[in-house]
Amino acid sequence: MFKTIAFGFAAGLLALGFAGGAQASLLGQTVTCERGPSSFGICTSPTATVMDGGVPEFTLRNIFGDITYSIDLLDDRIVMTALRFVSTSWSQLVTLGDLISANDPNATITGITNFLVSGVEPRPGVGDGLVESDVSFTANSVTIDYSLAAWTPGDFVSFDLVTTQSVLPEPASLALFGLGLAARQRNNSNT
Repeated sequence: MFKTIAFGFAAGLLALGFAGGAQASLLGQTVTCERGPSSFGICTSPTATVMDGGVPEFTLRNIFGDITYSIDLLDDRIVMTALRFVSTSWSQLVTLGDLISANDPNATITGITNFLVSGVEPRPGVGDGLVESDVSFTANSVTIDYSLAAWTPGDFVSFDLVTTQSVLPEPASLALFGLGLAARQRNNSNT
């Protein structure tokens, strides 16, 4: 009887599924880049496929056409780097979208971790530079608010995405659960 109950319990745990924190994997995904409505400049490309190898997926241009920042998407990390001196005194937002694969509809972005800023300073007399609260997220996108900050070439911000994966029971797991319950019921009726 103990084996039957243990089997039923184990199958039940498999069938119920679980949700847990994990690192997102961006490799191979096509993601989007969009500047905020009041931001000056553009993303040089609206979409890119994430490739491993350190080549930035996106660059940002200012209103004069100068490339000012690069954005490199790694396996689970986003790195935004200044390519020239920039001191912003207006709203500057960039949103990276479609970060969760369409093939993984049960995953959502739930936060960021390992936040690191190197060299980015507050604009003289205003703002706080770039802090963790300047990165916001939805289930499928991340927005970086880099307003009121002074960047010199090589300054960067980087962070990892944290996702939650809801595992739904597969038909085979449900079948095992059903077999466990049936065996338990049969065992109970024989006693």
